[in-house]
Amino acid sequence: MRRLVLGLLVIGWSVAVPAAAEALEGRLVDGRTGRPIANAEVTIAGLTGAVKTDADGRFSWKPDPTPPFLIIVIMSDGRVAKPIAVERLDPAAVLTVTVEAAVNEQVTVASGVAPSIDAAPGAAMTLLTARDLVQRGPANLMQAVENVPGVSQVSEGHAAVPAVRGLARGRTLILIDGSRVSSERRVGPSATFMDPSIVESVDVARGPGSVAYGSDAFGGVISVRTKRPAYTGTHATLSATAGVGIPDHRAEFSVTRGFGSGGVIVSGHVRDVEDYRGPDETVLNSGSADRGVLARAERRLGPGLVTVSWQSDFGRDIERPRDNSGAIRFYSPYEDSHRFNAMYERTSVAGLSAVRLSGFLGSTDQRSDQDRVPTPTRARDIVRADISARDFQVRATGEKTVGGARLEFGADINGRAGLEAHDVIIQYDLSGDIVSSTDNLSIDSARRTDAGFFLQADAPVAKRLTAAGGVRVDRVTNVNDGGYFGDRSVSHGAAAGFAAITAGPFARLTLTAQVARGFRDPTLSDRFYRGPTGRGFITGNPDLKPETSLQVDLGARYATGRIRLAGYFYHYRIANLIERYQTETDFFFFRNRGRTRIRGVEFEAQADLGRGYALEAAAQISRGLALDDGADLDDMSPDSISFVLRKSIGTKFSAFGRLAVLGDDTRPGPSEIAAPGHTNVDFGASWFASSRIEVRGAVKNLLNQEYYASPDPRFVLAPGVNGFLTLHLKF
Repeated sequence: MRRLVLGLLVIGWSVAVPAAAEALEGRLVDGRTGRPIANAEVTIAGLTGAVKTDADGRFSWKPDPTPPFLIIVIMSDGRVAKPIAVERLDPAAVLTVTVEAAVNEQVTVASGVAPSIDAAPGAAMTLLTARDLVQRGPANLMQAVENVPGVSQVSEGHAAVPAVRGLARGRTLILIDGSRVSSERRVGPSATFMDPSIVESVDVARGPGSVAYGSDAFGGVISVRTKRPAYTGTHATLSATAGVGIPDHRAEFSVTRGFGSGGVIVSGHVRDVEDYRGPDETVLNSGSADRGVLARAERRLGPGLVTVSWQSDFGRDIERPRDNSGAIRFYSPYEDSHRFNAMYERTSVAGLSAVRLSGFLGSTDQRSDQDRVPTPTRARDIVRADISARDFQVRATGEKTVGGARLEFGADINGRAGLEAHDVIIQYDLSGDIVSSTDNLSIDSARRTDAGFFLQADAPVAKRLTAAGGVRVDRVTNVNDGGYFGDRSVSHGAAAGFAAITAGPFARLTLTAQVARGFRDPTLSDRFYRGPTGRGFITGNPDLKPETSLQVDLGARYATGRIRLAGYFYHYRIANLIERYQTETDFFFFRNRGRTRIRGVEFEAQADLGRGYALEAAAQISRGLALDDGADLDDMSPDSISFVLRKSIGTKFSAFGRLAVLGDDTRPGPSEIAAPGHTNVDFGASWFASSRIEVRGAVKNLLNQEYYASPDPRFVLAPGVNGFLTLHLKF
């Protein structure tokens, strides 16, 4: 720990010393008009981060990348331009990047970039655009990222949670507009409140993220960016959707107005989803409803950008389908979330090339019920969990170039305060009247604070050879007052780091090798909660130790203007893995496992086939093993391969087809069951009837395949054939 702190101080002192560095100076122009493109994000495939263009379309990237490379441009309205290949650079000239007039409808997935994530070089990065989301019509965040290799689903229904490389339950970090999503759900961070209609893009980084983000990130990071306002004019949209198979009725609106140096946007949605139909019959207790509103404002102040936003979402009757839903109904009568974000970004300040300051305040309030259906001989009873908490985060980062090296350093404080949890038992008599109500205080008040400091750097060490490294130190404090486990306090230091080497590009091929150390501190509920959950009844463990990881990542990327290929291998060792296990059906506990190993390979590809066709492919294999007894681990996704073929016909019509094949899951973890494989076929299309009217729709599980919604002992079948039709209007 002392060596890490000393290293930070030494490098921190060095970044205060001014030094010159070469930079790529560029300018974006519209291919139709020749006008500059302002407020766009520029990112380079295989490199982390992004820079924004100014009013004249100019941008600067430090240090200058080695050609050949691909530039990915994200327009101010969230659309992604066709990748631009740069074969060579003229050091004496500004690089003019011409963006094709029609923003390619097929560029919906971009591998090698995740502009909103401070990713390590060995991470596998993928960008999903708004166009991809609206075409596929995902119901939640999990469905939004289902085509990304290495991402798997935990739980079922509307409460499904994404996990990266089998690292669920607080090991995959979810960000919304740069701020952490916290939840005391035992399956991990939840974004059930987030409607995909408000999303501009989703960035996914698969691989260790502990240096930049601390605890909860050594599986990977999923970063959601909500819609940005327009800087000119007044615009409005209105959408209405109806579904079959999954009876989904929803409406969304947005209004945005620009005022020269900034803009505001207000959007909202309403959704009601009834019980869906499986391949043969309706699945009980599988519906949900929610309402939400998002308000966001941006304004440029000289070279800086100020952004503030407020997001409120109100979930109602979020149901959890189980095989015993006819006897016990598991659901959340309400789940309310409020999030306030503020951010300031600026380039060229106090000797730094960029700084970013952000803050977040949030609150959650949720209720979970296990409602037993009465019988002639047994009265109704409700086992209830009431949970509320406040979340916070403050983060500051800076970038500086020293010679040919790029340094990024920062600090963040994040945590949860005022966590209160009640385990309530309500008894009825046979006539339906309440006869008793017992409130067992699970957590009276608990808080967690994680304060961390980090630094990471990359620099060329030889021609076409770049070294990178990073280090982070944290102090994590957990305090529990009262409740079932009484007064408890746990505090400890944690350290993370990585070292990587990148070779290339050689004939458009780039290779990366990385070794990293990460950590994950148990959540407050892992330690101190005792009460009902959506899966049964769970008891925390105050004596849990933090997890630590040793992670090796190897990656290979090949990119041209028309083809992008990437392959990854990972080998992770995790000590003190926190495992949820059950002693009898529906009764769960936590323990530290000794040593575990997770291995896997991933492949992804995108290709522009010409004549309006584009192809995306993804495949993955993963294995998780407890080394002390050879048992398999929970949450490992089955082997899978998928293809998405897209077709554009002019500017009016586009369509896609998706084929996904998932193998048998024959290695269930300690709280899972074996699950058969299945094949999914989806189809969707979009038609622009005019510049103001778009009609889009999709059909999913076209083969009406029968498969488990999750490998849980109380599994239900996933939806059978289902589809939706959306009418989208612009004003």
